[in-house]
Amino acid sequence: MTKTTHPRLLVPGVMAIGGSTIAVATLVNSGWKAALPVEAFTIAATLGYYVLGGRDSDFGAIFGGRPDERQTSAGMKAAALAGIVTSVVALGGFVVATAVGSSIWPFALFCCVSAASFLAGLVIYRSGG
Repeated sequence: MTKTTHPRLLVPGVMAIGGSTIAVATLVNSGWKAALPVEAFTIAATLGYYVLGGRDSDFGAIFGGRPDERQTSAGMKAAALAGIVTSVVALGGFVVATAVGSSIWPFALFCCVSAASFLAGLVIYRSGG
């Protein structure tokens, strides 16, 4: 678990950095008119995460960096489900791209990264017995 002086700022900070990075990329590619709404959404979402992190609820505890065991378990299950769905979609995209004869490398990349990270997880989190 990451320990910070102000754990409530972790999620909003990541949102601000990630969203601003996307806004800068949009600025470089498409100009100010396209980047401004992206940055406005980033600021609104960052403030929303900060406010949500201060609430006394399950979501507030998770986003505020103070989850209990039950919430941590739910977060791990949600992350596992996201990984499974992403892997299945990548595999489906690989099959469809192969069938229509288009470029398969993006889907192959996601399939390989999913398989490699699964194997790495087995090695890292294996039981000592």
